[in-house]
Amino acid sequence: MNRLIQPSMSPNIETLLQRSAEFELALHAEFPELELRLADSSPKLELVATAVIVSLEHGSVLRKAIEVGASNTGAALLRLQNEAVLKAAWLLFTATPPQVEKLAVPLESGAEQAAKGLPGYLDMLAAVQKSGPAGLTQPLMEFNQYSRHALNSFVHTGIHPLSRTKEGFPLPLAEKILKFANAHSHLAYRILAVLTGEQQRMNQVTKLYLAFADCLPMTTANETNPP
Repeated sequence: MNRLIQPSMSPNIETLLQRSAEFELALHAEFPELELRLADSSPKLELVATAVIVSLEHGSVLRKAIEVGASNTGAALLRLQNEAVLKAAWLLFTATPPQVEKLAVPLESGAEQAAKGLPGYLDMLAAVQKSGPAGLTQPLMEFNQYSRHALNSFVHTGIHPLSRTKEGFPLPLAEKILKFANAHSHLAYRILAVLTGEQQRMNQVTKLYLAFADCLPMTTANETNPP
């Protein structure tokens, strides 16, 4: 019989969740002001910041999903978090003024139709790869190559979530999802730091991973220079 809820968390997951929360607090502490101070008040930077906030929202709820044993939901949220970070990077490094304008207009009847002409995931990724810094593009490219397609299955209730629900969600996979979510949150905060135009803050946010390597995936992405 299929389980209606996941089994209780393992000690490893509990520890990882605690460290993930500490990492999030440490990142957030680098932005003590009540409102984010952008280098300028252009619609472009405001959109980038908004996309980052969406990605952080996904990451926060993802941790809660893992905490209550809803790992399928966590996997789907990781896919959403990834695209929100990619959208922020695309807006920052490659989006043209007309593209920014399409996303900045009020949400009215014609706005959604106009936005349909914007680049899709792979087009955004290709553009960011050409124009973005390696410290940002490399993890996004690796995620697309090794993780995105499987996570799409969780978004669309494909073979992956159906199989995991019948057979039980492997705890190592849940841990991996959580670590990748933390890495995406780190990228998101690094982009926020770039938006402030303050080099010291950029450096501090980038180097925070050193104290939290235990809750991040083993990847060279964290060893490269900041955006």
